[in-house]
Amino acid sequence: MGVLIVLGLARFAYTPMLPIMREQAGLGLGAGGWLATANYMGYFTGVFLCGRISDLNLKDRLYRWGLILAVISTAMMGMVASELGWAISRFLAGLSTAVGMMLGGALVMNWLMRNGHRAELGIHFSGVGLSVVMSSFAVLMLSEHVLWWENWLFLSLLGLVLVLPAWAWLPKPMPAPAVEHESKMQDRPPTVAVRRLLLAFYFCAGVGFVVTSTFIVAIVNALPKMEDVGFWVFVILGAAAAPSCILW
Repeated sequence: MGVLIVLGLARFAYTPMLPIMREQAGLGLGAGGWLATANYMGYFTGVFLCGRISDLNLKDRLYRWGLILAVISTAMMGMVASELGWAISRFLAGLSTAVGMMLGGALVMNWLMRNGHRAELGIHFSGVGLSVVMSSFAVLMLSEHVLWWENWLFLSLLGLVLVLPAWAWLPKPMPAPAVEHESKMQDRPPTVAVRRLLLAFYFCAGVGFVVTSTFIVAIVNALPKMEDVGFWVFVILGAAAAPSCILW
């Protein structure tokens, strides 16, 4: 449920909203790209900070506040009408996404491993694809009746509704059980060359993800005879991504 908030609303809703904001709010394509950059700057900052947190209780508190930040940043998009204000909103949204995904994933993984349910982690991350589908249909249904800024406000209200079960259903973090004789595991980290290669691969995957997840609707709609098809392409993308995490 938390993934639907920090990704579906704080991040992926921007993709189907981009063409609408270009038409109704006068947002240029270049400015739209810079807003996406601000979002990923927030994400990068959040990942860097989350990587330094080891206390489970602190992770739990920050994750819950990250849910609130996702809702606030979504509402901000409809409450301001300047590129600077939107950029600040996108940065905060990226920060909330990092907190939700990094800390939320760690908390869920901790609970699953303590209860012998490691394979079920795929269900948690299937929320990535489901968030694409949810945000897309929410934007579609709202855009037929409201203006762009009202759309963002209604999306934030949806997020506020989703926060309640996401907050309540997440179990409290479980500390590691005490053991009398702790066995030492041999550490065999990958070589420096392998780590650099993995970083290069992940960097390339990130570039492809950023471009696709931000502009896929606008790109497809700009193709000849493909007007209004971009939305459905984005929905299919999310529908395909959802079960892949479970099957993997």
